[in-house]
Amino acid sequence: MRDPALRWLVWTVVLTACGDVSETTDVAYDPRFPSNVLDVYQPPPASTPRPAILVIHGGGWTEGIYRSSMSNQAERFAEAGYVTLNIEYRLTPNGGQYPHEVQDCYCALAYARVHASDLGIDPARIAGLGYSAGGHLVSMLGVDRDADVQPDCDAAAGAPVAPLAAVIAGAGPEDMAALPQASAVTLFLGGTVADLPDRYHAASPLSHVAAGDPPYLFVSGDDDWFVNFAAQDAPMQAALDAVGTPTHLIRVPGGGHIFNRGVDGGSWELPLTSIDTPESQAAMIDFLDHTIGPPP
Repeated sequence: MRDPALRWLVWTVVLTACGDVSETTDVAYDPRFPSNVLDVYQPPPASTPRPAILVIHGGGWTEGIYRSSMSNQAERFAEAGYVTLNIEYRLTPNGGQYPHEVQDCYCALAYARVHASDLGIDPARIAGLGYSAGGHLVSMLGVDRDADVQPDCDAAAGAPVAPLAAVIAGAGPEDMAALPQASAVTLFLGGTVADLPDRYHAASPLSHVAAGDPPYLFVSGDDDWFVNFAAQDAPMQAALDAVGTPTHLIRVPGGGHIFNRGVDGGSWELPLTSIDTPESQAAMIDFLDHTIGPPP
């Protein structure tokens, strides 16, 4: 019987609009859960394995926003020469409560490494990009090696999954206790910080920073009303700097979290997020080229 985790090898590859990038959709990285699928964006074959990027969508850890929201990002990275895996994972309230979403993302990373030869990637050169809740999850994949977030899927084979080789955290919560009134956080963690202080600590990337963590690029809008830079990115960057981890930061002037302030200052618009701006795009590719790249 064919291994369902290898379905993508025999599926039709659909060429994307850019011409040289192929896309394979709905690859099951953990067949136990229908939600746990990914799309693979592949540049043309190369003579040596390519670096890869795991892309993690946001949406408050809950139902409503899926991997399609990151498809443009995935295509851009593939056009730049990186094999890109755009993933979905269990969401609240349907099985995604902490630590399940972190476990799922680690499972997708394990899948990429196990199938590195088939994907044409170097398993030691896999970075991650996430935005909003995805920024939180990708940060966890950079620093959290604890047993409670390690996956039990077949791809992990019972062994600890090593963190990402580089992290791009776009407007991601790094200290969950700094968001005590956010309903998305209380749903994800199963209660308030007063009720579950240990869980809030465990679910915060800031709590796990240690020497040897991978390099980080933080992308933040300076008008972000939800993930406040001073309460989230700045302490995380300072903690990483203190243990000798290389960090980089790009601030997007006027950038909000989803809504951006209009030119008159009194209205709000819904254009691109901070990771979609031309400046951020250039910074992310440059960061990847200097950490896990450049591609062959």
